[in-house]
Amino acid sequence: MTTVSEALRIAVGLHQGGRLAEAADIYRKIVQAAPGVADAWHLLGVLNHQSGQSGEAVRLIGEAIRRDPLCAAYHDNLGSALRALGKAAEAGGRHRAALALDPGWIKPFGNLAGALTDLGDGPAAAAALRRALRLSPDSDSHLLRLGDCLYAQDRIAEAEEAYRRLDMLHPGRSDCLYRLGLCRLAASRLMASTLATAGQLVDRAAMAEAVDAFARAATGHAASSGDAERNLFGTAIVALQTGVMEDGMLARVAEAGRRRLMAEPRDGGAPSAVLSSALSVVCYHLYRKGRLDLARRYFRKYARHWPAQAIAADFEMLLWSMVRSEAAFFDRLAAEPPGLFAGTGRRIAVPPRADGRPVLLVGCDESYWQRFGAAFLASARTHAPSCAVHVHVVNPSDGTEAALGELARAGEPALSLSFETVELGGLPDPVRLTWFASARFAVTQQLLRQGPGQGGGPVIQVDVDALLLADPGAALAGWGDWDVAVMQDRRGRGPTRDFLAGFLAFNRTPAAQRYLDLVVAYIGRHFAEGRAYWGLDQAAPFCTHDYMVRAGCAPALVRFDFQAFPFLHFLEK
Repeated sequence: MTTVSEALRIAVGLHQGGRLAEAADIYRKIVQAAPGVADAWHLLGVLNHQSGQSGEAVRLIGEAIRRDPLCAAYHDNLGSALRALGKAAEAGGRHRAALALDPGWIKPFGNLAGALTDLGDGPAAAAALRRALRLSPDSDSHLLRLGDCLYAQDRIAEAEEAYRRLDMLHPGRSDCLYRLGLCRLAASRLMASTLATAGQLVDRAAMAEAVDAFARAATGHAASSGDAERNLFGTAIVALQTGVMEDGMLARVAEAGRRRLMAEPRDGGAPSAVLSSALSVVCYHLYRKGRLDLARRYFRKYARHWPAQAIAADFEMLLWSMVRSEAAFFDRLAAEPPGLFAGTGRRIAVPPRADGRPVLLVGCDESYWQRFGAAFLASARTHAPSCAVHVHVVNPSDGTEAALGELARAGEPALSLSFETVELGGLPDPVRLTWFASARFAVTQQLLRQGPGQGGGPVIQVDVDALLLADPGAALAGWGDWDVAVMQDRRGRGPTRDFLAGFLAFNRTPAAQRYLDLVVAYIGRHFAEGRAYWGLDQAAPFCTHDYMVRAGCAPALVRFDFQAFPFLHFLEK
């Protein structure tokens, strides 16, 4: 005949082997035959908790404690069942009771930390984990949990110390490397930076360490390797956008991106965020190397397999979809310039004076003109006396047209006007804003085609939400034999952020005209095909110039560094 001890031993073996139903049946028979055996009540309760029946577990383990109140394991497991029911405060009390009975047992400290975390008491949870580590300094699970607990409280340096201890014990663990990357990323201040502040704020050494940790973690097989990949490519993109990505680091991340793309089947499904960001990084690297043509080909190699809606939902993919570099595209633009954009109903209401003066051209919608127009005109009058001003407004009201007409008749500064009426109501906001920003290129084209005897001198496109600091017209004489002048962001932020549309000057030369014609056609093609998006007004000038350089017909370019631009102050919006 089997004794109670033997039956309990058999049940425990079944329990540990995962044969829960058979183990539960024996536990129940024991508590029925020998209800005084506290272990049977306890283990049946643990089995119920493991099976998701935490309410029944609380009742059963409570029966065990009623029979033996001095067993620390009973109190600790009761705490775990209570926590599963959302009763974190009661759970914490039970874990403390377990520690009072057995202060040298490490497990209740970790469980207490979990209950305290649920209660929102991060400092107390960290203290409980530190006490566990005093008992077992090399406990990898408690080191990882301590780091996570501290990181969640923004105690980044302390979290990093815990992760580094774990990394010393188990070098190369993906989950630890990923977390070290997060700590170094936080220390770099990259994610707290803006384009204006990143140059001074970002700790580039810490950022490089973060990228290296993510790259090493991404090669592992743990669940965190996917998160590491996302952070590896995502960090690179943010660094590119904020102008702090160095060429060597970009090359290393791009190589990881190539490996990731090559490992993924091109099956026509929507890309993951990892794939699209990996593709962006590879394309940015090729752009930095002066191979925009290869970047375009590489983008098409993968993106042509992805659904259009997936491209439209990814900002970086949208930007790269507007980058064109192939000769066939530009040959088509020259042979068949699209009519949608260039041929809209624009009208010159007040033409520029035929006095050869440089023309400052601003173009916007009515709301932008009302917000910024008066301040711009005042700054032009004060700081750019050699220039005339041309204002182009999309969809103006009668009142705005009349008010601008009054200013033009007043004659100071010399003011010319044009307007257009176009139906944009059905377009998403980014596309409408792109039209407003791009319309000035077609107006410049129209003004230059009037010829020097009918209009002004060179046309200088500037943003209306800017103030003149110096007179670009007075500086023209120092530009030599120039065709086009650009304001360039020399931080290599990508083909949609290289030539900045806030300042573009066009001389009255055949080379400038050929360049501008292609730029306007480039913009028009994207609108005609429904592929226009924010950034098109900067992609078109840069990509067109890149193509013309490779074709040997580029205009003579004058470049100004955006970060030391002498003529304009761009307002915060």
